[in-house]
Amino acid sequence: MRVLLTRRPGDAVEVRELADGAVRTLPADELPAFVRDREAERPRWVWDDTTRWYPALLDAGVRVERCVDLRLCHAVLRRSPFVDQAVLRGPDAEGWRALEPVVPGDPALFPLADPADRLDPAAEHDRQQAALAASAQRGRLGLLLAAECSGALVAAEMTHAGLPWRADVHDRLLTELLGPRPAPGQRPAVLEQLLAEIRAALRVPDLNPDSPTGLLRALQAAGLPVPDTRSWTLEQLDHPCVPPLLEYKKLSRLLQANGWNWLDTWARDGRFRSYFVPGGVVTGRWASNGGGALSVPLQVRPAAVADEGWRFVVADVAQLEPRVLAGMSGDAAMAEAARAS
Repeated sequence: MRVLLTRRPGDAVEVRELADGAVRTLPADELPAFVRDREAERPRWVWDDTTRWYPALLDAGVRVERCVDLRLCHAVLRRSPFVDQAVLRGPDAEGWRALEPVVPGDPALFPLADPADRLDPAAEHDRQQAALAASAQRGRLGLLLAAECSGALVAAEMTHAGLPWRADVHDRLLTELLGPRPAPGQRPAVLEQLLAEIRAALRVPDLNPDSPTGLLRALQAAGLPVPDTRSWTLEQLDHPCVPPLLEYKKLSRLLQANGWNWLDTWARDGRFRSYFVPGGVVTGRWASNGGGALSVPLQVRPAAVADEGWRFVVADVAQLEPRVLAGMSGDAAMAEAARAS
């Protein structure tokens, strides 16, 4: 059972039963209650883009089990060698290609001048179903589309729930590594100490190691023939400035990426909430927008503390991906190799 949701003028939502074509219109503020009641029938909700519908439902306490995300499905089908691209062509095909997800927390449920409002989700759904039916790999493609749409729901739920994050633990970790939180515009005490060692070793009392140009000039003036200031390049050198400089660069990166400003911006009410983007890169992998959720450094990960009565299960993607690829490809040799890791 598929139910298509479409925005209409005047804060209204059109609900179309795709099985029999029955149509009704609801005020937008009645949609959460309607969806909650219909979920007992396990429908598959069809909508233009999960990021435009699901966050508001989650805010109202409503979760859905299944959906068809037309934006994500379009992206998969238009890149598939098993799809006749002519079937996907339509007057708004370029609009579907260009449609971007929206960031949760937009002030309105349906933002003004949303490009999605110029698209026809009913026609796009028909084209996608026709393309799928005509494909020699419709079973595999259908499974991939269902998984991608499930991922869209999971991503929205992850953003809504957030990752448990202890601000006090994060602050303690930063203090142990960098010293007490400095005044705005000042370096933490540990960086100041390392800076003094670097300046003394290079004999440049006013050196700013945060300036690649100035640092490169100081290194070359000290007789070090380096082409750049990358850490890998510096590791090849034998000079008293190298150990404190490498430590300075490492801690400076931590301060800039996940320091106290990060803590003030992203860790609120005991949660770290980033925005997760299924299919966010050309390979189809997820991406994240905000807070570097997919690359939280090891030094501050202990701040992720499970809530009372819960336990974290940590999966190493480096071990997980080979198993997934082996299963998808049916490569027995790869599966056996992954088993050993």
